[in-house]
Amino acid sequence: MAKNKKLPKFVTIGPFKVELICAPHELIYDLGEAQGLFVQKPPYKIYLDKEMIEEGGADAFNLVVHECMHVAFYQYNMKDKDEEHIVNSFGNFLAELFCKSELKDWLRENMRD
Repeated sequence: MAKNKKLPKFVTIGPFKVELICAPHELIYDLGEAQGLFVQKPPYKIYLDKEMIEEGGADAFNLVVHECMHVAFYQYNMKDKDEEHIVNSFGNFLAELFCKSELKDWLRENMRD
């Protein structure tokens, strides 16, 4: 079921402005053997399976949040960190993603399957 809200062209979280790029499924799968891919070097980009995003709903929501969580892992330098650092970082990141970012309206709409 396609949703009305369009996916924004970028999301800004903390110091990172990340371009959101929808591309054909075959290209995305060839790049990362998945439906999405976060590029961890400037200019930051997230590639997303266009067909999945156009379909909308829970699967599209999951894909976008999953790739954004890679941004959080990178942004908060979570490799080898302790539990409190990780939990605090993800909490801060998710609050910003769901409450302040350009993605908030799209995410809310796609929560309703």
